[in-house]
Amino acid sequence: MAEAHPSPSHKCTNSATESTRSFVESLFTAVALDNFGASFAEALSDDLVWTVTGSSPIAGTYEGKQTYVDGVLTPLRDVLVTLPVPIVEHIFADGDWAVVNWRSEGVYGKNGANYDMQYAWLMRTEVDEEDDATRKIVEVTGFYDSVKVTAVFEGYVFNTTKA
Repeated sequence: MAEAHPSPSHKCTNSATESTRSFVESLFTAVALDNFGASFAEALSDDLVWTVTGSSPIAGTYEGKQTYVDGVLTPLRDVLVTLPVPIVEHIFADGDWAVVNWRSEGVYGKNGANYDMQYAWLMRTEVDEEDDATRKIVEVTGFYDSVKVTAVFEGYVFNTTKA
């Protein structure tokens, strides 16, 4: 019979969990180096569903990679001096899911608002259909400090025109 609470020396793993953990660790290392540049964009599935929690101006659910880029990343690039460099505190992985708890330091809006905060991203990954050696992020629920997000967007006019 399996133990309900394995001893600390027991490590429960499977290949999906290890693949997810490795993918997330590599991604956050790359993102720290290229400041949410190409490495981050390449990790997102075209069918991405990203939920920004809270009540800030960017809170909501974004369906599709380009919708997320246009609705969240582009406005953040517009209002921040530089995007946060993630300082990862914890990564938990289970199968295709991972939770990353990270923080930022020294990040400010162009309006002077402090944007340092704690983040928690609950992410679901999948093996890419075109390249079974590659994982993509397909779903994220991101937890943010709504007060700080709102402050950094003070005075910002969102582009509401549709292409």
